Amino acid sequence: MEYRFPYDDFDPIEIPDRQLSGVYSIGAAGGSRRPPGQLIADALTNPIGSPRLKDRVRLGMKVLIVVDDNTRSTRTELMLAAVIAELSGAGLVDHDIQVLVALGTHRPMSRLEMEQKYTPGIVASHRFILPNWQNAGDFEIVGSSGDFPVRIHRELLKADFVIGVGQTVPHLIAGFGGGCKIINPGCADAETIGRMHWLCSTAEDGRLFAVRDNPVRRVIDEAGLKAGLKFIINEVPGKDDAIAGVFAGDPILAHRAACDFARSSCTVAISELADIVVADPYPSDLDFWQSLKGLNAACSALRPGGTVIFVAPCTEGVCPSHPEIAAIGFRHPAGHIENLVATGRLCPIPAAAIWLGARMLERANVILVTKGVSAAEATALGLEHASDPATALALALRRHGAESRINVLHKAAKMICSVGGTDNRRGVRL
Repeated sequence: MEYRFPYDDFDPIEIPDRQLSGVYSIGAAGGSRRPPGQLIADALTNPIGSPRLKDRVRLGMKVLIVVDDNTRSTRTELMLAAVIAELSGAGLVDHDIQVLVALGTHRPMSRLEMEQKYTPGIVASHRFILPNWQNAGDFEIVGSSGDFPVRIHRELLKADFVIGVGQTVPHLIAGFGGGCKIINPGCADAETIGRMHWLCSTAEDGRLFAVRDNPVRRVIDEAGLKAGLKFIINEVPGKDDAIAGVFAGDPILAHRAACDFARSSCTVAISELADIVVADPYPSDLDFWQSLKGLNAACSALRPGGTVIFVAPCTEGVCPSHPEIAAIGFRHPAGHIENLVATGRLCPIPAAAIWLGARMLERANVILVTKGVSAAEATALGLEHASDPATALALALRRHGAESRINVLHKAAKMICSVGGTDNRRGVRL
């Protein structure tokens, strides 16, 4: 079988039919066939746990809409326009409505990227704010969560009403994206982001990924509410990035409903764990840090000790924001990473990614096929490197033999893999 990747820069790969277990992608299980605009309009008309948005704002209010950035495939342009139209229906004008991009520790977006993500008209007519997580003076304490203070960008505290626009998909640390995550880590300072992410190292096996009410999500929800988030609208993706469902309303109740739906929409039933998994992380593929989402799904479809052929553009390398990931790599045991954090030698933000990546490599050999990460960088990370998918497959077949089984995951970043109808999230200890 000839399999084509969702990238023009990589040649198709020929997979032996007798060894192919299956080709899998997420579908719109339980989703609607209605057009995206209608799904969004219905969600705003019938919010969950909240009056309608236009009934909650009034003339003279300063409204802040928080949106995710271009590392996410959210159909922000559709939902943002609908939210602004709803606010306009309540009498608010453009200068009453500002947009804050929840960058977290990601790089700033260019003007062109913003126009592509949010539409040129909205970018031209509204003030957009791009936080810098390294500017400590831009953040204020809104309370504490556990044993650490929570600092949020001060623009949130200036607003009379805060709305979050995002996407609910399975997430390595937060259980699911969306909801209050648009605030923390999206609009938090370095310490808050780091302490929140590093909680992943304390969670029980199987109690992070695709688990809505996990220890990290509790901190996320606390921060979002303390920062003044009052209303959300989240989409859940389905097949080929189409919108499968939209949920609006109370930041907690609406998000719970979105997570329940996403658990169905994003679950893929695979017939067996395979010796070899061919996967890509589309659309979370800007750098290798983002691509870990797809690698997680690949590992969960793999027999322990198997090989993942991981095809990812990674046009911005390993992780420009956190070069420690490339410097340290994923070859160290958990205790070593924990010691680096405890002694202040490693920031908890990249430490969480390193800790998670190391857990994945306990299960899998990974052959990285990319033009954005060099062979030397891949080796330093603890990965193998191949120049093209066919070379990687030949290497994997030599390792596992002619009787080995192969799973293919198409656009794996949002997948929850289920083997024979059972939950396989514990396979990668997340």
